[in-house]
Amino acid sequence: MLPLFSEYPDLPRLQAACLACTRCDLSTTRRNVVFGAGDPAARLMLIGQGASPTDDRTGLPYSGPAGEYLDKALHAAGLSRETVWITNVTKCLASKEGKDGRAELRPPRKSELSACRPWLEDELLLIRPDVIVAIGGPAAQALIDPNFNLTEQRGRWYDGPGGIPTLATYQPTYLVRLSQWDRPKAVAGWRELVADLRMAAERVASDQ
Repeated sequence: MLPLFSEYPDLPRLQAACLACTRCDLSTTRRNVVFGAGDPAARLMLIGQGASPTDDRTGLPYSGPAGEYLDKALHAAGLSRETVWITNVTKCLASKEGKDGRAELRPPRKSELSACRPWLEDELLLIRPDVIVAIGGPAAQALIDPNFNLTEQRGRWYDGPGGIPTLATYQPTYLVRLSQWDRPKAVAGWRELVADLRMAAERVASDQ
């Protein structure tokens, strides 16, 4: 359930407040807060799990290799970044130190998810999308059901935050990795990703 209203009067002031967020420990390790981007009047919102290392450097969502893959899928579905709003459940990079001393991605902790949730809720309240696409299983678990199983439940409509029609699809990063060892399965996943995005676009058009 969403709050009744946002405490911020508009998106620029929400973004300014979010960029200065210190609600959790990720604020001490991030380079940038990765706020949403795209069309503020978009009827379709895409929501991923969290910022990538590239996003942490640029301050923009899906700005690395996964973003290039997503852009191609959007184009194939008749969409573009300019016609949707893309954001994440968590706005800062969640990482840990790997064996070689380099930072590695990790799932956000419950406390980090809870601290960041109000920012996403305010985005939803101010943009007011008609349709949501959850990108990847963790995003679907945060938006639809903690027990969501992407393999079994992908591509179906569910009530998301505030009752907004929501479907889940594959995370581009997963498909990129998958293509390195199971190309046929990755190609099938690509086609399903495009079909899911196209279905979301058709739902938006039918609701207008």
